[in-house]
Amino acid sequence: MSGLSGFDSEAIGFDSVTLNRADEMDSSTQTTDFYENGVSSQTALSHDAGSLATPEELNAQDEILKEYPPPGLNEFLRKVVPSMLEQLDQNDKELLYNSSDSDEEEVLNAKLFQEIKLTDLPGIGGGDESKSVLDLCWSNAGNSLAVSIGRNQHENWCKDDGLIRIFTVKRTAGDTFVRSLDVTEKSCISVVKYHPAVSALLAYGTISGEVVLCNLRNLDADLLSSPGGSHGSKRVTGLQWADAPLANTFLTMQIINTGKRRSATDNILISSGSDGSVNVWQVNGNLKIKVFENVISYLINGSRKMAAIDISCFDFIKTYPLRPSDQKVPDDIFVVGSSTGSLYLCKTKTYQQIVDSKMVDPVYEVLDGHRTCIVDVAFSIHKPGVFISASIDSEVRVYDVNQTSPLKVICLDVSISCMAWLPNNPYVVVLGVARPSGQLIKLYNVNNGRPIPVDGLTGPGGSVTAITVNQSGVCRIAAGDADSNVRIWEVPSRRIKFTADDLDY
Repeated sequence: MSGLSGFDSEAIGFDSVTLNRADEMDSSTQTTDFYENGVSSQTALSHDAGSLATPEELNAQDEILKEYPPPGLNEFLRKVVPSMLEQLDQNDKELLYNSSDSDEEEVLNAKLFQEIKLTDLPGIGGGDESKSVLDLCWSNAGNSLAVSIGRNQHENWCKDDGLIRIFTVKRTAGDTFVRSLDVTEKSCISVVKYHPAVSALLAYGTISGEVVLCNLRNLDADLLSSPGGSHGSKRVTGLQWADAPLANTFLTMQIINTGKRRSATDNILISSGSDGSVNVWQVNGNLKIKVFENVISYLINGSRKMAAIDISCFDFIKTYPLRPSDQKVPDDIFVVGSSTGSLYLCKTKTYQQIVDSKMVDPVYEVLDGHRTCIVDVAFSIHKPGVFISASIDSEVRVYDVNQTSPLKVICLDVSISCMAWLPNNPYVVVLGVARPSGQLIKLYNVNNGRPIPVDGLTGPGGSVTAITVNQSGVCRIAAGDADSNVRIWEVPSRRIKFTADDLDY
């Protein structure tokens, strides 16, 4: 082997192998159906992160972080959060019913918020000697309620002391109304009325014809009262604070008559009496500027030399300058109701002079009225020139100032003692029942004349003598009865359904 070189020159052979060649074949394919099937997917990724800092890690030099929480924050939250949560809960409850498409009329449930028994007053008992609620009124914010207690009937003249009891919401008492102060008078107080913007100003009228203005912030100060002999020393039957347009009308009239400049805090207070007179007063509740002057005195039907009209109620038309031209009505109209059922349309600027008298007669139209005493009249806020009247003969009538006959006459199955519009509802009226059989308050649709089903407005007690409605957030109806009881209900008024046809009387 060692003799071999790196190259071997000897030929090496291999046996040949016969290969059998296969037959040549051709093949082809064609696809006719082709589709793609895809599946979609979605991926959600969440990531939580937190941090924890100790007081030592905070920058003590930062003025903002030196004291946390800031002073007063906890106290502020304790005051604000409960009311916010309550309002949110109330809105949630009401919104649950706004999307219902059911044609069935829903039965609402009123909640008795509070019942106040005025049993600590002297002279309260059974029989003819018992005292009753003569009138009541909400403050503009709905957090205060003024209640007048006295005798509704007197044989000759009033010998009793009048009393107004003020109830105010107290958070420490569970947000209920508690007695805060009393206002006394030498005769029974027939009507009370809070100022619509200044809750400290309270006006009231007495059985003996006096109109008094008191400032609840300072009861030790002298009260402002009308001159002696106002309303013929007879019962004051109605009070109303004039709104801005009406107040400007009468204040301008006073400037023309007297030449005196007006104060920025002057107001107009209007009172009516059972002697047939309607007096307009310029008043000022400022402790430094004491004003109580008569602007003008109206004597209803005084130019016809007839017996004096026993006025039971009155109301002034509501004006809105931004209404369309086809909906505008005269802004100087007011209506007066009487104990005999007559209704008188009057004008503030157009009147007839009465011979040998400083009073004027504003009546320009006598309407087809009721057969018995009218308990109240009230102009509509939503419908220009339309007002309603209610009488003790169980009738509610709808009038338009442009015609003498009523638009509608609704005959009810209950005796009516008092009436009020339901705020923010163009056609719902609240009626107090004179002879209740369990149901003390009823709500009616003045468009179709049907009652609105509301459960819970019931209770024992005598005839309902006065009602007042406030809707500062929650709609609350307060009612006083002949047994000196006051009940306050919360009514879900926003769940009352109405259609476009309900806006046309």
